[in-house]
Amino acid sequence: MKITNVSADLYQIPVHRDMRDAIRHFNKMDVIFVRLETDEGIEGHGFTYSIIPHGAREICTMVQSSLRSLINGMNPLNNEQVWYEMWRRTDWVGRGGIAVLALAAVDIALWDIKSKAARMPLHRLLGAYRDKVPVYNTDGGWLNHSLDQLVEETREIVRAGFRGTKIKVGKPDPAEDYERLTAVRKILGPHRTLMVDANECFTQAEAIRRAAMWEEFNLFWFEEPLPAEDISGHAALKAHTSIPIALGESLFNRHQFKDYIACDGISIVQPDACRCGGITEWLKIAHMAACYNMQVSPHFVMELHLPLVASIPNGLFVEYIPSLDAVLRSPMILEDGYFSPSEEPGLGIPWDFEKLARYKVTP
Repeated sequence: MKITNVSADLYQIPVHRDMRDAIRHFNKMDVIFVRLETDEGIEGHGFTYSIIPHGAREICTMVQSSLRSLINGMNPLNNEQVWYEMWRRTDWVGRGGIAVLALAAVDIALWDIKSKAARMPLHRLLGAYRDKVPVYNTDGGWLNHSLDQLVEETREIVRAGFRGTKIKVGKPDPAEDYERLTAVRKILGPHRTLMVDANECFTQAEAIRRAAMWEEFNLFWFEEPLPAEDISGHAALKAHTSIPIALGESLFNRHQFKDYIACDGISIVQPDACRCGGITEWLKIAHMAACYNMQVSPHFVMELHLPLVASIPNGLFVEYIPSLDAVLRSPMILEDGYFSPSEEPGLGIPWDFEKLARYKVTP
């Protein structure tokens, strides 16, 4: 089998609600959608995304102008070979960011082809450790939600049966974060899973101070407390608190995860396949985490990460944010707090290409 064509298109999908965290406001989602065609008629679909109004067109250009010329004619079933060719030929201009996001979209399409060629759903092709995956909800905990709204949405999350709840933190006044956590924990009760996410907004000193304030809430993890570059700060924070430290959405390859693990700066690993180099690299990160008895709970894009978490023994959760619902034939169905991966060959994402076409823009 050979790759005969590589194309990339840009879509701007409207957000399903107004979302703010400690450092960003989301008003649209740029999806870079990649199609790989083969001489055997099997087509693979991959994608990556940007939630800030910069960089998406450049990712499209990277796929169209650089990666296409590198991998045309290669065997898409040889994903390690194709991945390494893309990585080694583009690492001069980026071992993270735009170059790696572009590479990720192509790699995800390779796995779509591999799964279709094998006539197996992705999670079974990868080993199928479990047939359902627990889901935690982030979509009710945005920082722009008022306290009353946060309380009501937490009640809805409990009624829906999610296996965990995550809220955003990072209010300028620590007392406000404390008040919000108090209210949410009261609704959840003492035993339900509660996480917090600071989206990199704190200094080391402030993160240590706030973690100490939050010890009483029995938090399952404290996510992205500091800028991703501050590895030593994360290690210091982890040494000062009993709350597990989770991160990974702002790391772009297994080497960066290795550095965090080596310095004891991380408790729970959160790679995003759309940002860390695709499924090929995501699996390496997950298996490396297993060597250190660490669990993996990927960031965002539940539709893609569901079969990946289902395939590994150290998978933990997928994260519920329904940002792709507008371009799917049907939304994912929660059953007793779990999602079950598709049994269709391929990634198992039910794209609605007519809906997707409405949001196409010129790169």
